[in-house]
Amino acid sequence: MFLASTAATEAAFDFKSIKELMDGFDPAALLPEVDTIVGKVQLVCSLAILAAPVIMLLMGLAYLLFAPKEANYYFGYRTAFGMGSVSAWRHTQRVAGLVFGGLGLILTILMLMILLTFSGREAMDMVWLAVKCLLWEGALGLAAILSINSLAMYTYDYNGNRRRKTKKRKA
Repeated sequence: MFLASTAATEAAFDFKSIKELMDGFDPAALLPEVDTIVGKVQLVCSLAILAAPVIMLLMGLAYLLFAPKEANYYFGYRTAFGMGSVSAWRHTQRVAGLVFGGLGLILTILMLMILLTFSGREAMDMVWLAVKCLLWEGALGLAAILSINSLAMYTYDYNGNRRRKTKKRKA
């Protein structure tokens, strides 16, 4: 028992029994091994880094191979300038497939090369490198979306008619 009663009926700790109980206890045994923690950090960082490029690659292939023939609101790369006509829709799907597929392939290869350097790094170095990679992936994804939308807007008007290129007059 941890508490022993004294003559004055006050409770006092029985330090001898607590010491006997704690002699065989090692609090470090409750903690997981450091190599398993680093392995889990490496796995989480690897999955986080590879998720966006692989999704971009799959989206690019889907836009190239499985895009519907006509504009719809369910599947495909939808932009106001690309949904005006069938030719605008097909052109936008082809461009989106090429941009996302190419960017996804390049980023997948680059991220796999970065992942090869993870084995010799500390856990926090891996985390910060993963954060930097995620920021770059996000910025490049945003640039891809802006470029596809700009190209659709430059090529087609809001009704889906191809914009006419004006020829310069010679003076």
